[in-house]
Amino acid sequence: MSLCINPSCADPESSDEHLFCASCGSELLVEGRYRVLSLRGQGGFGKTYEVSDLDSNPKILKILTDNYPKHVELFQREANLLSQLNHPGIPKVEPNSYFTFYPRNWKEPLHCLVMEKIVGLDLQDYLRQRGHPIDEKLAVQWLKQVLKILQVVHNQQVLHRDIKPSNIMLKANGNICLVDFGTARSVTNVTNTQQGGTRVVSSFYTPREQIHGQAVPQSDFFALGRTFVYLVTGKELSHFYDGGTDEFNWRSTAINISPRFANLLDWLMAPIASQRPANAEPVLQQLVVLESSGQSIPASAMKKALELDPTQAVQSPPPKSTNAGTGSSAAKTSGTQQPSTTSPPSSSGSSSSTFESATAPILSNTSQSSIRPEFGQRCQSVLAEFIGPISAIVYQRTLTQHPDVTEQELVKLLSQHITVAEQATEFRQRLRS
Repeated sequence: MSLCINPSCADPESSDEHLFCASCGSELLVEGRYRVLSLRGQGGFGKTYEVSDLDSNPKILKILTDNYPKHVELFQREANLLSQLNHPGIPKVEPNSYFTFYPRNWKEPLHCLVMEKIVGLDLQDYLRQRGHPIDEKLAVQWLKQVLKILQVVHNQQVLHRDIKPSNIMLKANGNICLVDFGTARSVTNVTNTQQGGTRVVSSFYTPREQIHGQAVPQSDFFALGRTFVYLVTGKELSHFYDGGTDEFNWRSTAINISPRFANLLDWLMAPIASQRPANAEPVLQQLVVLESSGQSIPASAMKKALELDPTQAVQSPPPKSTNAGTGSSAAKTSGTQQPSTTSPPSSSGSSSSTFESATAPILSNTSQSSIRPEFGQRCQSVLAEFIGPISAIVYQRTLTQHPDVTEQELVKLLSQHITVAEQATEFRQRLRS
């Protein structure tokens, strides 16, 4: 059976042997190469079909059922972005996959986009069918995949702007795919929303700066953190938001994750963009440490650090975090914070400025060193931007192993713990004095 995609067709079902719809006379072989097999879904101004191409490969056909200029713009933007992004976690589109189709006796063209068919479930449907939250091991595995996809997207100067469980697919082979780029925008053009462009708001997933038309790459990280709160708790995010205090208290409900992973999620969804990671790399580095269960940190150094800062060993009350997903909470702030890289919050309860307090005891033990205390603190603070909360441990271990090191020698030694060469160079340059 083939389907006719003419919106006004009274009887869209036809035999596979026909080239024209028996009911309305529209062509059934769309663009001369796609046979429409079934309707997959429909929403506000579009429909999604499963189709097969000339080689009988299954594909997805998205069509726009109206010609409202803003809807056409969003549709064309998605087609253009997907053609530029090359990653197994992003639906592929082939050349000439965007086209217009003219049904019989239909006044306007249908805008069409054919893309790779993702076999699997979106994570919202997956969790509903699973019936219980995912554990930390699976969360880390999925989070790494989404972050690597976002690296590709952000490196193309593109913001997704609508990350949520229903827009992340779990393929049948176990891999993750990020879908629905219809609201994605170029970083350079995103502030045009202040002049009447499209703002994207998904309740409890959208940060404040995006609500105010000032989305940045860190806005995607906020939505990603909220997505994984849903996945590890199995509860809708509205369950955690207290409108009276403007707090987002979720940690006590997540029984299958460690305080360390909870801190990382709070880092991703810090209320202010400048408190979140500047890019995916430091988060991926933290996930590597989590996967190895701390094996990359010597036990002696970890023990000493925990003695100096025991708050790292226990889970304290959750940090305050704003909803940033409703108009009421968004109205409580104004202006836009410029993004910069910060470190994950400690488990002491503060979502920002944690390293000054966490490293102060360690600095006091180095009073006999030739390293100036203020320089040592700056080293740790900058190092934390690249390797996260283990920076204090790495700093202390380096001084213990090299007690007579000069400041510039210390910078060189610390830079060896940064795995990305360009970031190691940046670290050394920032600490030249």
